[in-house]
Amino acid sequence: MSPDSIRRRGVSSAGYSLVELLISTALLTVIMGATLGGLSNASKANEAVIHLTGMNSSVRAGMDLIVRDFLQVGSGLPPGHVILVPSGTGAQAVRIPGPPGTAFTLPVGDTDIGAIVPSPGLGHSVNGTNTDVVTILMADNTFLNVPLTAMTATSVDVAAGPDLANGPDRVTAGQLMMVSKGSVTTLLQVTDVNLTSRRLIFANNDSLNLNQSGAAAGNLVAVNAADPPNTPSASNITRIRMVTYYLDATTVPGHPRLVRRINNGDPLNYNNNAGNAVAIDVENLQFSYDLVDGNTNPANVRMTMADRNGTGRCSPNPCMEAQIRKGNIAVTGRSRNGNNRKLLAFRNTLATQVSFRGMAFVDEYRAP
Repeated sequence: MSPDSIRRRGVSSAGYSLVELLISTALLTVIMGATLGGLSNASKANEAVIHLTGMNSSVRAGMDLIVRDFLQVGSGLPPGHVILVPSGTGAQAVRIPGPPGTAFTLPVGDTDIGAIVPSPGLGHSVNGTNTDVVTILMADNTFLNVPLTAMTATSVDVAAGPDLANGPDRVTAGQLMMVSKGSVTTLLQVTDVNLTSRRLIFANNDSLNLNQSGAAAGNLVAVNAADPPNTPSASNITRIRMVTYYLDATTVPGHPRLVRRINNGDPLNYNNNAGNAVAIDVENLQFSYDLVDGNTNPANVRMTMADRNGTGRCSPNPCMEAQIRKGNIAVTGRSRNGNNRKLLAFRNTLATQVSFRGMAFVDEYRAP
C-alpha cells in the first residue's frame, strides 16, 4: 500500500472538523430555540385562553344572577310597588345595605321604600371609576299573604298552616316581613321566633332600623289602627327579599368582587362586610333605567340627584323610582394573570336590559 493511500485513509477516518462541529451546533441551537419558542408561545396562548374563559365565565355567572333577580323586582308588592317604613315624629332613618365602609340610609323624610333603590356612583371606586349599587325588593311566593291571629306593637302571631320551623316556609331571625291591612303596610325585620306560639318578634334596634314601634307611622301600631282597627285577622304577612348588588374592592385588594347580599345578613348588627361574592375581578358595575313618566319616557336614566330633584332627565319633574320599568346592566370583568405577569389582562363587558315584570303588570283589574 502506498504512503498516499495510507495518508488519505487517516484523513477520512478523523471525523468532523471543528468548523463542521460549530456549524452543526449552531443549527441545532437555532432549531431548539425555535422549538422552545413555539412551545412557550403555545403555553402562553393556552394560559391566555384559560384566563379569558375564566373571566367570561365569572362575569356571565354574575350577570345571570342579576338578571334572575331583576325579573322578580316588585313581584308580590302592593299596587304602588312600595312598602311603608317608619316615618313622622320619633322616626329614625332606615338603613340600606351597601359595600364595606359605607352607611346608606333612605333619605330623611321618606315614608316608604320602593321595589328598586338605585345608588348611582356610590359604590367603591375601581380604576378611578365610581361603581353603582342597587337594592331591590320582591315577595317570596312561598310565604305570601299568610293570615295573622294576633298583633302587638312588636310582634305578630301567624295563623296555622305554614311550617315555621322547616322547609320553604321556615322563618329565622334576620328575614324581612311585610305586614299589611288594606292599603296600610309596614316592612319589618324578624329578630326572634317563638315556634310554640307561632309568634314572630320584631324588637326595636334591629340592624336595618325597620322596627320602630315608637314612630308616628309606618309600623305595626299604624297597621293595627287601620280600618278595621284592632282586628289582626284582617291583616296578613308576606316574606320580602331585599337583594343588594355592589362591588367590594377592599376585602381582597386588587381583586374587586361582585357581591350579592340578601337582606342585611345579621338581625341585630348593621354589617356591610356580609354578602356572598358571585364573581371575582369585576372592575365596573353600572346600572341605568328606562322610565315611564307619561311625558317623554326617558331611557338610560342614572337616577342621580339631579334626576331626582327635577333638574335632570325628567325635567321639569323629578324622576321617581315608581316610574322605572326596565333596568340596563353593564358588568366589566378582568382576567387574572397570576402565573404570567407579562401577559396583558383581558377585559370584557357584558351588557343587557331587563324588563321589570312586577313593575309593569298588576295582579288584577278593578272597575273605577
